[in-house]
Amino acid sequence: MCKDGSVDCRQTAQSDAKIYLHMDSGESEETQIDLVNIAGHMNKKKRLYRYAMAIALCTGILLGLIVIGVDYIVGQSTYARAVITLQYEGIENGLDPNGAAFDINKIKSPKVIEDALMSLGTTEFDSEKIRESIDIEGVVPEDAVERITVIKEMSLEDVSNYEKILDISYFPSQYIVYLRKNPGMSGKDAVKVLNAILDSYREYFMDTYANTEVLTVTGNLIDYKDYDYAEAMDMLETQMEIMQGYVSERRDQAPEFRSSGTGLSFGDISMALDTIAEIDIANLNSYIESHTLTKDVSRQREYYEYRIKKYNMDIAECQLELTNIQSVIDKYQKDPLVIVSSQESTQEIEQTNEYYDKLLQERLELSTEIASLNTKLNETYTLLNAVNGTVGQNTQGEYDYVEGKMSSVAETIAKWADLTEQTAQEYYTTTLFSNAYKIAVPAQYTAAGGFFAAVKRLVIPVAVLMFVVFGVWCVDGFFCELMKMKEDRQRNEK
Repeated sequence: MCKDGSVDCRQTAQSDAKIYLHMDSGESEETQIDLVNIAGHMNKKKRLYRYAMAIALCTGILLGLIVIGVDYIVGQSTYARAVITLQYEGIENGLDPNGAAFDINKIKSPKVIEDALMSLGTTEFDSEKIRESIDIEGVVPEDAVERITVIKEMSLEDVSNYEKILDISYFPSQYIVYLRKNPGMSGKDAVKVLNAILDSYREYFMDTYANTEVLTVTGNLIDYKDYDYAEAMDMLETQMEIMQGYVSERRDQAPEFRSSGTGLSFGDISMALDTIAEIDIANLNSYIESHTLTKDVSRQREYYEYRIKKYNMDIAECQLELTNIQSVIDKYQKDPLVIVSSQESTQEIEQTNEYYDKLLQERLELSTEIASLNTKLNETYTLLNAVNGTVGQNTQGEYDYVEGKMSSVAETIAKWADLTEQTAQEYYTTTLFSNAYKIAVPAQYTAAGGFFAAVKRLVIPVAVLMFVVFGVWCVDGFFCELMKMKEDRQRNEK
C-alpha cells in the first residue's frame, strides 16, 4: 500500500473511483448501481443502437416531409402574404374617414372579391372559398407596445399594475393580409388573387368615402322623357340641387384645389352650376308654366293636386313640431350663475346651455321650412289654376322648343356631373386620400410556412424519435446492470 503520495498511488486511486446510484429496496436494504457499468453495457450494444438512431433519423425526416406535404396540399400553411397601411385622420381612434367605426374585414366582402376575380378574367376560383381563406392580422402600434412594456416593468414591483394593461386600447393602422392557397391554386395564382383583392379594396375604399358616384347615379337612373314636362323639370332640378350641395361641401373643404385633369376648381364648378340653375332651368321652367305646356292635362292636374296635398301635410307636421318645441322653450328656464365680485356687490351671469340653444336653432329651422313650403304651395295652386283654365291647345313649335331646350339642359347637367366627378376623384386620390390606403408590401408567396417552418417540422419528429431511442438505450443498460448484479449476488450466496 502506497503511503508516500507518489504518482503511482494517485493513479491507482483514480482508477478505483466509481460513480454509484443508490436504490432503496427496503427498510434496511440499499442497492448501489455503478453508473460506469451501465455505460459499459450501453457501449457493448452501441452498434445496435447506432442502427436504431439512424432508423429514427430517417423515420423522423420522413414524418416531417409527410407533414409538410399534407400542409402543402391542404394549403393551411401555404399562403400569399401582403401588408397594407391606412393613414388618415381618425384611424388612430378606430374610425373611418366618415367618422364611423372602421371595419377592415370589408376586404373580405363578396363585392371586393368578385370585382377582383372579374379584373383577372378568371372563373375557376370560388369567391366564397377565397373569402374563407383570407385572414387579417392587425399590427400593434409602437406606442401601445411601449405602454404595455412600461406597465409590465412596473408590475414586477406591484402586481396590481397588471390590471392597467386591460385599460390600454389601440387601433391598428397597419394590417397583414393572408390568403391561404386553395386546392387547385398555384403559388402564382395566390399572389395574383391577393394583389387583385387589395387593388379592388382600394377602389371600394375610394368609392365609399369619396362618394362621387351619387352624381351620375341620380342623373342616369331615370329617363326624364318618360314624364310630363313639369315632372321632368322637377327631376332635373333635384339632380342640380344634389350636385350643388356636393360641390359646395368640396369647395369649403378645399378652396384652393384645382384639378390638373379638368383644369377646374370646385369654386369654378359651383359658379357654373349656379348659372345653369338660375338661367337655363329657370327660363325653361318659366316658359313651360307661362304656356301651360303638358302632354296630358288630366295627368298634370292630378300631379299638381298631389303636390298640394303633400305640401299641406308637410306644413301641418312642421307646425306641430314647432308648437311642441315652443312649449318646451316657454317652460324651460336657464339657471343663473351668481358670481360674488366683492363684499358689497354681486353679479349674475346667465349660463350657456347647449340644450336650450339647440331648441332655438330647431325652432328657426322649422320656421324657415314652413315658409318655404308655403311658397311652394302657393306656386302649385297658381299652376293648377292655370291648367284648369286652359282653353286652347299649344302649337307643335312650342312642344319642339321645350323638348329641345330640355334635352340641351339635361346634356349640360350630365356634362358638368362628369366634370365634377373627375375633379372630385382627383382631389380624393391625389390630395385628401393620397396616403389613406397603401399596399406597403405587395403579396409574396410562402410555401408551407417558409424555410424555418419547414425545418421546424423536420427537426421536431427527428428529435423526439432520437430521444426515445436514446432513452431505451439507457434503460437497456440499466436493466443489464441489474441482471448482472443479481447474478453476482446469487453466485456469492452459493
